[in-house]
Amino acid sequence: MNQENKPLTHRQQLAIAEILSSPSLEEARRRIKAAKGTFYGWLKDVTFPAELKRQREDLVEQAFNRLKSGLVQAVDKLLALLAVEDKPGIQLRAAQTLLDQGIKAVELQELESRLGVLEEEIAAKRERGWR
Repeated sequence: MNQENKPLTHRQQLAIAEILSSPSLEEARRRIKAAKGTFYGWLKDVTFPAELKRQREDLVEQAFNRLKSGLVQAVDKLLALLAVEDKPGIQLRAAQTLLDQGIKAVELQELESRLGVLEEEIAAKRERGWR
């Protein structure tokens, strides 16, 4: 419909903000008081969904960065609970949590490494003309 790279209107920018903060598209549409045809037309446009996707990915990246920054504090807390001498139940739960999460982290690292090797092999085969 619209040309690619056409700047979004102020109302479309508000719509994206509402979509990202609303439980449903319909709720976002109602919040900005947009007609159904107009709102859903924006979603069929090239520019609007691309910007929505970009902003959604930015939010996810910000959330992951916050999560990563809290991991050190969480591990420190679990280690402190592990050292609580007079509370064996708390020690056991902290130990179980550390072991469970440690095992998952090792498994993820192994999978990431194996995936990297496979991606390199595929790239090398493609360079040699394999499809």
